[in-house]
Amino acid sequence: MNTFKLSLLGCLLGATSPLLQAATAGQSMVNPQSGVVVGYWHNWCDGAGYKGGVAPCVSLEQVNPQYNVVAVSFMKVHGSNPIPTFKLDPAIGLSESQFITQIAELNAQGRSVLLALGGADAHIELRSGQEQALADEIIRLVDQYGFDGLDIDLEQAAVTAADNQSVIPAALRIVKDHYRAQGKNFLITMAPEFPYLTASGHYTPYLKALEGYYDWINPQFYNQGGDGIWVDGVGWIAQNNDALKAEFIYYMADSLINGSRGFYNIPHDKLVFGIPTNNDAAATGYVKNPQDLITAFDKLKAQGQPLRGVMTWSVNWDMGRDAAGNAYNESFIKHYGPYIHGQQITPPPADGKPLFSGISDLRIKQGAAFDPLAGVSAYDQEDGDLTARIQVTGSVDTQQLGLYALTYQVTDSDGHVSQQLRSVEVYSMKPVFSGVADTTVLLGTVFDALAGVSAHDEEDGDISSRISVTGQVDTQTVGRYTLTYQVSDSAGQLVSQSRSVTVRDQAAVCDNLWQAKQVYVGGDLVNHNGKRWRAEWWTQGEEPGSTGDWGVWRLQGDSDCDGGTVQPPVSGSSDFTTTGLGSHYAVVNGQVSIPFTVTTANAVQITASLQQAGHSYGSVSASVNGTHGLQLNASAVAAGSYELVISGVAAGQPQLEQRFALTLSEDGNGDGGAGDYPAYAPNTGYQAGDRVSHGGANYECKPWPYSGWCGGASSHYAPGTGSAWSDAWIKL
Repeated sequence: MNTFKLSLLGCLLGATSPLLQAATAGQSMVNPQSGVVVGYWHNWCDGAGYKGGVAPCVSLEQVNPQYNVVAVSFMKVHGSNPIPTFKLDPAIGLSESQFITQIAELNAQGRSVLLALGGADAHIELRSGQEQALADEIIRLVDQYGFDGLDIDLEQAAVTAADNQSVIPAALRIVKDHYRAQGKNFLITMAPEFPYLTASGHYTPYLKALEGYYDWINPQFYNQGGDGIWVDGVGWIAQNNDALKAEFIYYMADSLINGSRGFYNIPHDKLVFGIPTNNDAAATGYVKNPQDLITAFDKLKAQGQPLRGVMTWSVNWDMGRDAAGNAYNESFIKHYGPYIHGQQITPPPADGKPLFSGISDLRIKQGAAFDPLAGVSAYDQEDGDLTARIQVTGSVDTQQLGLYALTYQVTDSDGHVSQQLRSVEVYSMKPVFSGVADTTVLLGTVFDALAGVSAHDEEDGDISSRISVTGQVDTQTVGRYTLTYQVSDSAGQLVSQSRSVTVRDQAAVCDNLWQAKQVYVGGDLVNHNGKRWRAEWWTQGEEPGSTGDWGVWRLQGDSDCDGGTVQPPVSGSSDFTTTGLGSHYAVVNGQVSIPFTVTTANAVQITASLQQAGHSYGSVSASVNGTHGLQLNASAVAAGSYELVISGVAAGQPQLEQRFALTLSEDGNGDGGAGDYPAYAPNTGYQAGDRVSHGGANYECKPWPYSGWCGGASSHYAPGTGSAWSDAWIKL
């Protein structure tokens, strides 16, 4: 809706009338037609900065007009409902009506307003089956407030939590198709941290699933410290290397837009480079000399691949003040706004072909009715609705299980032909086992492999009598045994499930009992109250079994032990045990050595690699039969968090994998002994990453937003001793 129409409607209905809000919110989706400058907007007041500054809360109408895309932060989970939503913070001083009106005003100026999903402190866990519920909530928010699209801003554990990587893209495809049917383009963007954009990175499932649906990607090139890129002939360029900032921007962008140097391809006209507004907005990544970015952008433009624009966190920080009270005076938008808007970076024009909606791959139950045109439509910019002209070739026999292919075709009045392939799977529900969980039995006791085990099929009902079991458990010999359960339904679908049974002496103990004071990170395994648990993200003091289905701990089955000895590997399988690993290693001149020992019960091919964000920095392989020492040597590494991924595979057996979280540091001795860092002092302006010594141990200030508690006067946050210290500090 243009300014004149909006003004006229306002005069007729009244500027704050509910009818005007209903008429404007969600009615016209504004898409930027050239270069974009994306700024995130805080839905809270007085954010604390990394250098002690303050970001004020501002209204949307106060945002500098050169920000032609404003991302409202954030849509997140509130309460027990796992479906995220948006709630306007009343502390900002805007009513719902005023907020809706201001979004409409930005739209009238040709500016887009997106809703950002996630954020650094938001944990979202969505599961298969919640796609439509998420889509419905997004559509409700868009229709209520008038948002023009959604930005995926998942960070940390939320990126890979539960089924997020499939549920969120599926929901967004539903939303985009919903508005396409109305002749609107619902913008879809993403703000991944750049290490997740490798060819096998955590964000590539989102990119692949939304190929043809997303409008641009604005990665975060900040807060990653020593992470960076290796360039032949240049070497390692770290994100926090200010001396090579222009080189970092150029080579990172060049790698992404060409899909080179191990990164996933993002077309140049869909890449928006994200940098922090100032030193308070992020721990690292601030471009001190704006000419560095301009030089890199000009070089990319000269090679015929100009970027779409820039993104920043955040408009509030651009209007904020530093620790001394000096105003930042909107320096970011003043430096980059005129440059980007002067480039006229326009996305390629549409090819004139009609667009399909509602053609997604489909699974239908055996015997169900299927109409290949149900929910399918076609739209052309010149001709309008072309649904009646759609032709479908291929057929689906819903009585026979299998995968079928359909081809949809439509032609517009100019002779442009669009085709799209659709796969339809006819399926029957597979049987489901109950009671087949890993368990532990005492030495010398009786064990019945079928006790408590059942199988149920949706079509056939109880089919427990058809269960077969292979493998044996010798309850007279301590060890770990594998049983395989199989069952078939009337459709001939065979389901197998393995079960680990550990026979142990009553006195056996294990060394990974849960400890309330210990810090655990995603992937860590512990034993507690006879059960085995896996941490999904960083935690301390949260007892396994008390955090619920959406909490940090996930049940893995019965515990293999009570506490002390490492369990033996399973005979005749790919199983292995790993010992001798620490949690911290020192980097010397970009190199690190990691020795460890692997034990197997038979010949197993072991492969280990040091990984970070999908990139491997070194590997070692060996055939192990018994106990064998290995050493992994890695090069071109920098300080940071990594994973040691060890896999084992025996002849004719499935591969097994173990993952260990490691921290690499460049201080020459891991994380240092107690007292190697300055003593903690209350009322000190500690920032994320600062390390202190206190009470005979070392601690590191957690990332924003938790870092705001590190430097307070309250004794509650004193590292290691305060009642809430773990909210602010990580024990090293």
